[in-house]
Amino acid sequence: MDTNLYCTLRGTYNERKEKLEKADSAWLQACILDSEYNDFLRAKADYKDNERDPHGHGKQLPYIGWYWRHLEFSEGNLPIGDTGDYIGFVANNKWDYPERATTPEEFAHIMEMIDDAMRESEQGGLVSDIQQKTNAKLDELWEYLQTLTI
Repeated sequence: MDTNLYCTLRGTYNERKEKLEKADSAWLQACILDSEYNDFLRAKADYKDNERDPHGHGKQLPYIGWYWRHLEFSEGNLPIGDTGDYIGFVANNKWDYPERATTPEEFAHIMEMIDDAMRESEQGGLVSDIQQKTNAKLDELWEYLQTLTI
């Protein structure tokens, strides 16, 4: 199911509104959830210029490609691939890396880690503390993906 609203919901304001009024509620729920997770991860996908990059790829999240691409979390599995240097999410495998879908158990664990990172990012307090705790959770996600085999 394509849950990328940017690609599927095109047209004028009235045309978009009409499409949403006719849309299936399960599809709308999937779109909202997928958008929330993708928005969060897209914002965290790459290290900023002043941030330490312990992985050496410029990426805070293990993804394969030039930029974070829309993943459909609502499917209950995620595509992962192996570049030879690291294992990461792969939504568009132009390079023909070995890839597979996560198992239900792997997916559940990945979602727990992402949820933990999202919770940390929503906490109050000093911005630097929030960022440090959120990034620590995302580092755990990177490390976990490296334990998976393709």
